[in-house]
Amino acid sequence: MKLLSILFLLIPSLAFAREGTVPDRELALGGVAIGESPGAVVALLGQPRRKVEASDFLNLHYVYPNVRVSFSDGVVAGLYSDKAKGCTPMHLCPGDPLDRMLSLYGPPLVADRESGSFYEYYGADAACWLQIPAKGKTVTSITVACQP
Repeated sequence: MKLLSILFLLIPSLAFAREGTVPDRELALGGVAIGESPGAVVALLGQPRRKVEASDFLNLHYVYPNVRVSFSDGVVAGLYSDKAKGCTPMHLCPGDPLDRMLSLYGPPLVADRESGSFYEYYGADAACWLQIPAKGKTVTSITVACQP
């Protein structure tokens, strides 16, 4: 029984054994995961406040109070939240201290991009990642971004 208890403690840390990676199940915000259909999103969150069409890779956006859900080819391909209730499955939320991010996911990769500096965690098997900017020692928003 003691061995079983130790395994339960070790298994979550083994899931993040590579720096800057998270299980694919973490590539979700506000209960919405990458790959879901518009119908599944509406069933989960209700009708969006607004629907915005675009001519990019992400060609349709559903705007909800706590999360923006972006679609490509009829499935969720991007998520964004800067609201305290727009959390990942392990409950990292905008407004949380960076120490919480580190305790949940371990050390991130740091990316300097055209739009700023971000902490990033890549899905183990997906072409998607968590992109987390911070102001001071606080998470300001969370994006689930995917390669087209």
